Formats: sequence, C-alpha cells, structure tokens
Amino acid sequence: MIKKTAWIYSLFLAILLASGGCRKKEEVVLDSSNTDKIFTVRQSDLIIGTLLRGSANAKEKHKLAPEAAYKNVLTWIEDENKRVKAGDVVIRFETRDLLDDIEKRKLALETLRKKLDLENEEKRILLSENQSSLKSASDAVISAEEAYTRYYKYDGKKEKESLEEGVAAAKKSKDEANEAYRVKSDEIRNTIYEDENLKAKAQEQLETLKDTLKQKESARKDAEFKLRMFKKYTYPNTLTDKKNKLEQSKLDLEKVKISTESRVIQKDNEIQRLENEIAKAQEELTRIESYVPLMEIKAPADGVLVYGDVDSRRDRIKINVGSDYGRQQVMATIPEMDNLIVDFELPEQFHYRVKEGSKVIVTPDSMPTLKLQGHVSEIAVVPVNQIYWDRSSPKIYNSVVTLDQQDERFVSGMSVVIEIIDEVIEDAINVPVEAVFEEEGEFFVYLVNEGRFSKKIVEIGKSTDKYVHIIKGLDAGDEVCLFSPYE
Repeated sequence: MIKKTAWIYSLFLAILLASGGCRKKEEVVLDSSNTDKIFTVRQSDLIIGTLLRGSANAKEKHKLAPEAAYKNVLTWIEDENKRVKAGDVVIRFETRDLLDDIEKRKLALETLRKKLDLENEEKRILLSENQSSLKSASDAVISAEEAYTRYYKYDGKKEKESLEEGVAAAKKSKDEANEAYRVKSDEIRNTIYEDENLKAKAQEQLETLKDTLKQKESARKDAEFKLRMFKKYTYPNTLTDKKNKLEQSKLDLEKVKISTESRVIQKDNEIQRLENEIAKAQEELTRIESYVPLMEIKAPADGVLVYGDVDSRRDRIKINVGSDYGRQQVMATIPEMDNLIVDFELPEQFHYRVKEGSKVIVTPDSMPTLKLQGHVSEIAVVPVNQIYWDRSSPKIYNSVVTLDQQDERFVSGMSVVIEIIDEVIEDAINVPVEAVFEEEGEFFVYLVNEGRFSKKIVEIGKSTDKYVHIIKGLDAGDEVCLFSPYE
C-alpha cells in the first residue's frame, strides 16, 4: 500500500488542525504528564520527497527449470528456504524410463548397423558379379566383331576366290576334255581301220571321252552355280548374320550395363537409406542421452532456494513429488543475496515526478533505523495494471532502485519504505507535523516557555509526512508542544 505523499500530509494537516482555532487563547500551565510531548525545534537538512512501498529483491536470480524435452517427473527437491552452495544437487527427476529408452535405441541402432554391413557385403558381391557379366558381354562383342571383320575381309573373299578358281579349273578341265574328244573324233574320222577291233576300240575311247566331257561340263556348271549362289545368297547372308550377331552382342552388352548399373543403384539407395536411418537414430540417441545429466539440477551459485518463480505475478507453482513438469517451467529460484536491489511500483500519477537517477533512501520496515542510500535505476517504459487481470485497476510502472552500498542486514524479501528525494532544504528550521495547527488560514504552534504554553503564528513551507519546514516564527532551540493543550 502506497503511503500519502508530503503534499497530501500538508492538506491533511491543515484540516486536522482547524480545530485548534476554537480553543481559548489564555496561557496554560504545562502538566508534568505531558513533558514527553514537547519537541525542541531543530535546524537541519529537510528532505522533501515521495514515499512509496517496495521490496528487496536479488538483482541476479537463478531460475531452475527442467531442460530436457522429456518426461520430467519429480522424485526429490531440496527443502525450501534452505541455503545451498554452488554445485549442490537441488532437484532430481525420474530416470528409469529415460534409461530404458536409451537401451532400446542402442539395440535398434546396432540392428541397423548390422543390416548396413550385410548390404555393403552384398554390394561387394554384386560388383564382382557385374564385373564378370560385363566382361562376358564385352568378350562376346569383341568375338562377334572379329568374326564379322574376318569374314568380310578374309574368309568371304577367300571362299569366293576358291569358288572362282573352281569354276576356272572346271572350265579348263571341260575344255581339255572337249579338246581330247575333238582330237579323238578327228583321229577316228581321218583313220582307215583295217582291223575292226581297233576301230571298235577307238570308238569306245571316243565314247569314254564323250562321257568325260559331259562330266566336266556338268562339273563346270556346278562350279559356276556354286559361285553364283555364293555371290547371291551365301556371302550376303553370312555377312548379314555375322553383322546381326555383332549388333546383338552390342545390345546384350548395353543390357548388361543397364542391368548391372540398376542393381548397383538399387543397392546404393538401400545403403543410403540405412545410413540416413542410422544417422537419424544416432542423432536421436545422442539427444536422448544428453537428457541424463539434465535429470539433476544443480545450484549455479550460492544462495537460498525458493520454490517457484519469485518474479511471477501469478500463483506460484505447486511442487509435488511424482508430478510431471514441463520444459522451461520454473520450479525454484536461487537469488544472490550479496547483490540486492529494490523493486517498487511507481503509480502513474507520480510518473512525472520521478526520473531515472533520482536519489532514494530505503528504510526496511523491520529496521527503521537502517537507512540505505540508492537511486532509481530503471523505470518501465510502458505501464501495466497493478492487478494484472483487472484492467480497471490503477496503472503502475514497474521500477527498480539500485543501492549505493549493500548491507548484510538487508536481505531479499524485506518490505521497505522508499523515499524518493525531490528536494533537500539545507539548514531548515523544522518541527513535527503534530506541532503545527491552523486557524482561519493561519498556521501556529504552541510555544513552551518555562512550563507555560503560548500560541505563536508561523509561516510554513514544504513538508514531509513527518516534518514541516518553518520559514518564519521559530528559532532552533525553541520548544513546541506536540498536542493542543486546550483539548
């Protein structure tokens, strides 16, 4: 709750003291029971400022939250408000399911690696078989090409020449037979045989030569027929057949190449698929294994363990052993106690009066004599509702005070009064607000002199919630009453 500021107190003072003007103006003797309500006017520096409420907070707060993207089932947490040291284990999560998952993934990964080894061995065998098939197909092409070339350049020509030589020989033999038949015929025609036996024998020889001539003629025709057939059918057909065999062997070689390449590609694809699957499985295993050390949360610094997020304006997290907590869900906070700041809410109506760098005096509620110097180090740029879920609640600027010096008595969580200094009036005559009264627009005090009271008109200046600056009417050392003696 925000305390009234100095100008509010001045207004309140004026209203409150109005009743003083209705009292009698005669002097009253000081009663011994009221001596403790006499104040000696002082001359000192008077601080004029804005009073607000705040709380001590650690500048550095280590927020502890599960980091594993896994089931984070709480099994143990250190007691709240216990002082811990850096490196101490403060939170533990269940690891049984995680370790089982890791073992299953390791077995699955090992199975994949064995499959990959088998695929690589099959590829090695396939490459050897492919090499043999390619060599056989390539040798067939070479053999067919050699057969075609040999027949085209040598065997075909040689066979043609042989047939042509046969025709020439048959023709020559026929001509020789024909000449022998002619000679014998002429001989018989020009010879007068006295012996019929000789004539008959000569005729027989002539018939023999005639038969031989017929045979030679037939042989010549056969030789010429064979030559014609060779030129028209045998040679072109044989050449075409050998050429076709060459083309077929080349086609077979291409088929073997395509077939072997296809099988290798299929095998490579299977190997690549397994390698990708292994890489993914290994990556997943590494990721899951990285969660094991995250199942324990250690204190990053010395401090006191506080459950939940101390900066959260919503309800604190409930800590229950056996519950599952999400990743990045703050479960506890360890504030560093050796570097404290003060958080406070600056009301919207005071925003124009308070600036970054404004000097501040911080007073803990539990230690009113402890005064800590500091300055406003941060003022939020955008205001928010004081009650975050109620849009009709007052607007405030979340702000921070940085202390000039730390004090070991000042700890996180303390409620404090923040006095933001607007002005310091040096050597000011000042009295408590209880000593000043008002009547018909005039301010006065009850001056104490030798045990008696007398009314004294004063001119007042600025005030705080406790003290009023007396511009005129009192001197340092005067004594005034802190109550109305006429009541």
